[in-house]
Amino acid sequence: MRTNYRAPLAITLFLGTMLLAAMLLPATAAALERAPAAQVTLKSWLKDQGENNAPYAVNQQITLYLELATNRWFTAGTRIGQFELPGVMVKQRSTLATNFTQRQDGETWSHQRWELTLYPQQSGQFEIPAIAVRVTVAQPDGRSQPLTLTTRPQRFAAALPDPALTVGGRWLSASNFTLSQRWQNSADDQADGELRVGDAITRTVTASGQDTLSVLIPPLIPVIDNDERVQAYPAQARLDDSQERGEYLSSREDQTTYIVQRGGELTLPALELRWWNSQTRQLETLTLPGQTLRVRHTPASWLAAYGPGLAAVAGALALLVLMLLAIARYYRHRPRPLGWQYGAAIWRQQWGTVRVLAYRYLRARRGVLELGRVSRDPAWQQQQAAFQQGTLDRAGSLRMGWRLLAHLQLPKGLRGARLRRYIGWRAALPSLATPDGCTTTGDHSASHASASNSANNSANNSANNSATSNSGKKEG
Repeated sequence: MRTNYRAPLAITLFLGTMLLAAMLLPATAAALERAPAAQVTLKSWLKDQGENNAPYAVNQQITLYLELATNRWFTAGTRIGQFELPGVMVKQRSTLATNFTQRQDGETWSHQRWELTLYPQQSGQFEIPAIAVRVTVAQPDGRSQPLTLTTRPQRFAAALPDPALTVGGRWLSASNFTLSQRWQNSADDQADGELRVGDAITRTVTASGQDTLSVLIPPLIPVIDNDERVQAYPAQARLDDSQERGEYLSSREDQTTYIVQRGGELTLPALELRWWNSQTRQLETLTLPGQTLRVRHTPASWLAAYGPGLAAVAGALALLVLMLLAIARYYRHRPRPLGWQYGAAIWRQQWGTVRVLAYRYLRARRGVLELGRVSRDPAWQQQQAAFQQGTLDRAGSLRMGWRLLAHLQLPKGLRGARLRRYIGWRAALPSLATPDGCTTTGDHSASHASASNSANNSANNSANNSATSNSGKKEG
């Protein structure tokens, strides 16, 4: 018969283990009570602030660092309390901390570094309040203990970096910034590639920056208002903020579709954007060119573009024709103006009538009875002498008549009241030859009337003689 020793041996080992644990437990508990508690520290600082506390630029990205350290380890997530700062946008763009370890006094410390980004929107002094940070660390006894730490307040200043910039103006601050654009129009799909009324032109502009925020990038495409040649339809801007290898990247994409409304030349404006380089601390400008396009008219667009002008011209011509017809009807049974008669007589080369009409105009409109008294200009004296002698040609007679009718400038002594006093009613008519060879002069108003009648009779006789001569020539 075989004896089984396994069961007594197992019982003996179990009882021995329990006895050993009971002997060591008080010593272990005493050692844990003597072990120091976990140490936790919290530091905070602003990036690139320096010792002189130089002001940051408005819209510049300011990084606030929060660094936690413990000589144990972190057992749960860290919570950073929220805070508000008037005039400053506060963002926690990175949801993950940077974890690393360091040796300090022979111990290994675990570190967590968090980042908050601040964007001042105006000039002035700002104070970051104390921030509560909740963290959980492991204690020497193995327990997880939650702790709440607070940062010390931080102060900084912000100001406009350049006198040419204004708060709320069309500019931004970044450490790196680029602009690009692309064009697309429906004429690209046509065989001739020519734009027509109704075609669409799409302009897309993309801005990319580092150490900025997408909402801080101003609108990129200029707005076209009150332009009948094109209708603009802007799309909603696409904003994007991301982090790549510890760098904060932001972008904005604007797109506008233009529908051509009229033919002709269409100019889409260039765009310009200024930005403050926070690395070089200089103001820079980026530009993108516009486009000038030729748009082909359709019949409807041509009519819409030039119809009002053509209607205005047609209306003016119709009004002119009506005026001419009214004038012709008015003068059908009335004597024509002296200027009209003068020009017609010159055209027919009726020089006697021309001279009579010139004297008649001088008396009726200018109050002067002698051509020589109109002006002392030597050129005028020579011209009027040739006119009276009948040696002045058609062009010269027209020039002299034009000067009499429109541009006659009397000597200063013969203007206004002095002219009336000088002439009065006793001025004599110029010596005009009558058919019987006599000359007539007048000293009274009756003489003036007689001279006027004589001039009219001479004009009529000259016209009749000319007509008789012409008829005689025709009969011959």
